[in-house]
Amino acid sequence: MLKFPDSDIASLVSPDAIRVFLQHVTRLDLPENELILSPGQQQQHLYFIKKGVVRSYYKVFGNEWTNWFAAEGNPAFSTESFLNGNPSTEFIETCTPVSFYSISKQEFQQFLNEFPNLYQLAFVFMHRYMSVAENRMYGLHVLTAYERYERFIETHKNIVNRVKMQHIASYLGITPTHFSRVRKEYAQRG
Repeated sequence: MLKFPDSDIASLVSPDAIRVFLQHVTRLDLPENELILSPGQQQQHLYFIKKGVVRSYYKVFGNEWTNWFAAEGNPAFSTESFLNGNPSTEFIETCTPVSFYSISKQEFQQFLNEFPNLYQLAFVFMHRYMSVAENRMYGLHVLTAYERYERFIETHKNIVNRVKMQHIASYLGITPTHFSRVRKEYAQRG
């Protein structure tokens, strides 16, 4: 069954919409460290995470920089590729074994046309994504590494112990060595 992480979102989805949605999705199970999108590819499917954690990242000069994490009840997609139809600039990879519901872009659009009230759900997801992105950018420019880690724990408590530490470090914009010091300080204050 498709489950959403908070009751406000769940209230936007009718049982009929879930039934029709489940008729059009494919269940996809992938192991840890499996790429589902690479730069240059166009994302043709939208993924809803049933179980597991996914991340988006960029490779710059041989370094990986994590852009976002997504876990149960959330979609996983490249905004630029899936929504705008452009080749992806990012990698999307599984951080844990993951179970997805996958739906093609065309079927998803037909689904939204059949259930137009779900545009509100799409808006909720986009609003959430934009809010997280804006807060992250603020943090990268204004907060200390320690403060960014505190904020990460608050906003990502459902995944903090499920992903590799170097992925969290890259998300926070710091080196693994600096991240180790930040974690130690956090543990001492805790």
